Amino acid sequence: MMVCPMEAKVEIDLRVNDEIWSDWPGELESDIQIALDTAAIATRGGQIDLLLTNDDEIQKLNAQWRGKDKPTDVLSFPSEEDAAFENFLGDIVVSHGVLTRDAAQMGKTKTAHLQHLIIHGYLHLLGFDHIEDDDAEEMEGLERKILAELGLPDPYSINTSI
Repeated sequence: MMVCPMEAKVEIDLRVNDEIWSDWPGELESDIQIALDTAAIATRGGQIDLLLTNDDEIQKLNAQWRGKDKPTDVLSFPSEEDAAFENFLGDIVVSHGVLTRDAAQMGKTKTAHLQHLIIHGYLHLLGFDHIEDDDAEEMEGLERKILAELGLPDPYSINTSI
């Protein structure tokens, strides 16, 4: 069921816990809001907590919650069912260091890569996954559609860390 664009908004509680994000090349909050609202039009709106952090902090979270003791680009923590009924979808965490290195390696702007990671994380909050091939095909297809709406290229036509 397609959501009416007027209802398809994402409310963000944005927290930035490292000064390194202050070097962002554009309007950070606007870049994030545009990506999420575009994703919400294709899916649904809701509320999320978004933490922009560094490699050390995301490595700790990755080790604690996924058993992987290394930094990663994005983590998603879907809300419990009760919170989802209140329209709180969950938490997304993005690491500046991994994002910056991966964007440079892929020849993408930091803004384009951030928007992709935010959309990717948001879809995880909505229950999409990419473990099984069929699920990955569905999730990646939706990512491609949302990114195309933003005027961004297919991220899966190049080597990517997601």
